Amino acid sequence: MDDTDKKLLMLLSANGRLKNSDLAEQLNVSEGTVRNRLKKLSESGDFRITATVNPESVSNRQLVLLGVNIAASRELRKIAEQISNLPDVDAVMITSGRYDIIIEVWLEVKTGLIRFIDEELSSVEGIVSTESFMVMKSFNKWLNIQKD
Repeated sequence: MDDTDKKLLMLLSANGRLKNSDLAEQLNVSEGTVRNRLKKLSESGDFRITATVNPESVSNRQLVLLGVNIAASRELRKIAEQISNLPDVDAVMITSGRYDIIIEVWLEVKTGLIRFIDEELSSVEGIVSTESFMVMKSFNKWLNIQKD
């Protein structure tokens, strides 16, 4: 990814509705260049266009972070990938510090967390312990609504 790609992505991050012609004008390149770069970034998996929602605006869902510790470090990547494929998981991060993995989930209020732990997360072998953190208020956080 070069400087032009980075500038292109910054412009789209600020306003995802910009037309290719507007992007080309701001970057001082041709519209074809913008189209080709967006196609290349999309095909490489470095970029995707999606609509997101402020989690504060959805009353029947709860953003939850879970700290996870695993039994064997050699299984870290495998377990993280398995967790990332669970239906309610928005993000999985391998971390340093107190937890091996941090999970971000977007769940139904009241019963969503217990259902997630009991039905989904328990299907992943090698997890030793978890700690849950209910997000009470978020700032500058946006989520995919597709899981609502």
